Amino acid sequence: MLENSFGLIFFLKVPPHESNITTVYFRIIVDGIPKEGLTRCQWEIERLNQKKERATGTKEHAKSLNFFQDSLTNKIHEIKAEIMYI
Repeated sequence: MLENSFGLIFFLKVPPHESNITTVYFRIIVDGIPKEGLTRCQWEIERLNQKKERATGTKEHAKSLNFFQDSLTNKIHEIKAEIMYI
């Protein structure tokens, strides 16, 4: 199984109510077919850089969210590698 394209992005959806805290989502795109999932991490809309897909700030909470995103990215790439070699 070889894919022509693979993408992974993290983003926030605008909440339906007037809260500025929402769940961090991720989207995996393989050969143009997108699938979304949620990370169950809550974050403020203003404190996420959408271009870099990273939490802004130097506080521990921002560092932990960025570390979580890095570890989730690594897990997804490991699973992708396992699937490709089967």
